[in-house]
Amino acid sequence: MLKRRYWLIGGAIVILAGVWLVREPIASIGSLENTVTQRGRLTTQLIRVIDEESRLVRESIFLNDPLVGTLSAPIISLTSSRSVSNSPSENSLPAKNHRTSNAALTQFMVQPEQSLVLTLGLDYILALPASDRTSAGEANRTNQTSTTKQWRTINIESGDSLSEIFKELGLEPGLAISLAKRKGGKILNNLRLGPHLQVLTHKGYMISLRYQPDALSILSINRVGSSYRINTIRREFDTRQAHISGQITSSLYQSGIENEIDRELLYKLATIFQWQIDFNRDLRPGDKYSLIYEEQWLDGEKYSSGPILAAEFVVRKKSYRAIMHVGPTGATTYFTPDGESLQGLFLRSPVRITRITSRFTKRRYHPVLKKWRAHKGVDYGGNTGDPVMATADGRVSFAGNKNHYGKVIILQHGEEFSTLYAHLSRFGKAIRAGSTVTQGQIIGYMGATGLATGPHLHYEFRVNGVHKDPLTVKLPRSFAIDRSLRSAFLESAKLWSRRLDQIETN
Repeated sequence: MLKRRYWLIGGAIVILAGVWLVREPIASIGSLENTVTQRGRLTTQLIRVIDEESRLVRESIFLNDPLVGTLSAPIISLTSSRSVSNSPSENSLPAKNHRTSNAALTQFMVQPEQSLVLTLGLDYILALPASDRTSAGEANRTNQTSTTKQWRTINIESGDSLSEIFKELGLEPGLAISLAKRKGGKILNNLRLGPHLQVLTHKGYMISLRYQPDALSILSINRVGSSYRINTIRREFDTRQAHISGQITSSLYQSGIENEIDRELLYKLATIFQWQIDFNRDLRPGDKYSLIYEEQWLDGEKYSSGPILAAEFVVRKKSYRAIMHVGPTGATTYFTPDGESLQGLFLRSPVRITRITSRFTKRRYHPVLKKWRAHKGVDYGGNTGDPVMATADGRVSFAGNKNHYGKVIILQHGEEFSTLYAHLSRFGKAIRAGSTVTQGQIIGYMGATGLATGPHLHYEFRVNGVHKDPLTVKLPRSFAIDRSLRSAFLESAKLWSRRLDQIETN
């Protein structure tokens, strides 16, 4: 009887316990209310994270960074092959050394590892223990801080090679060699000195490279997947017309300085009229000049001047005008407004703007020999090393040392004419007996060899072996404009002449 009571009591306890367990979850799992609350809180936090990540992805989907450093170039848009890319900032960091500078760039806000976590979804995150979720977040932040992109501007020095530069940047030198062998990348074998190279790196890999071999071209190399794409960007000058006029005070060179004319433009002006005007002898104070020319501009700054489109010199009240003509082959020639060529078969002077120290005469006191004798040429003063030009096309009949002439070159121009250039310090490249030269070619350099008191050029002009005064001898002229082009040129010349008249009037 007693045993039966125990069994009844025990059975009642089991029944009550079963009823209670049916109404409540197992205690070790926790209440349903707590689980729902936890899931709701974590879901809210995750939604915020996803929204923030989406914003960052939209903002960093393209790289639109202007060139860092001194490269004068347009903005280059680079589209990453990855689904998520980054936009670098323009904040510069101090240079690490004398040749490399860094630019801090915005971090990769969404790494491939982060994208993987998001695709696994809410169940994966909730399944992680709380301690694991915390450590994963800290590791991710650490990864973001250490995986930054960095633009480096390289100051290329003499002897540098791309492979050596890559090695300094912690990149694989073999990649540099491979890029320089590819079509379009061979220009990287001979780097231009200066800050003309930029490299974008990330985690020890090269993402992009920019190299500016000259003002009008930029080589762009971008990583696309596991390979690199090479492109060359071509730029163009902004060409503008300008004009200027001046008056001779002491020399063309001095007047050019006073009027702030580019030396290059001044040289071109003298070259155009070199067959009509001897700039060492003919110019006088009060003589005038005017010119219309082109200027090349790049990024708001003047890059160069020329060509000269039309020009005029008024020397002792005599006008000399030149109009540029571009022929069918693209060759540039200058003619008078009447279509006659300005180009003579001989240059009047073998040197650029300089001074005459001794003229052609039958009787001159020699400063070294101390006696009177004929001076059968013209002496041009200058500095040792000043270039000396051939006054016409010809053949070298002699190049070597010759008595009081010192180092001398004699040119033969056909059967009738010959010229001599003496007291040279050295000869030009490939100048030797039998070689041919062209008008304006540098054949030697001024010096003081032979009987000379100082550096100068002694120049002689001979007609059928007879010495003539180089300053006054009548020089043969070349061709006029082609008959088929003459009519169109004359109409164009009238317009340019009117513009020159307006400059002179103003």
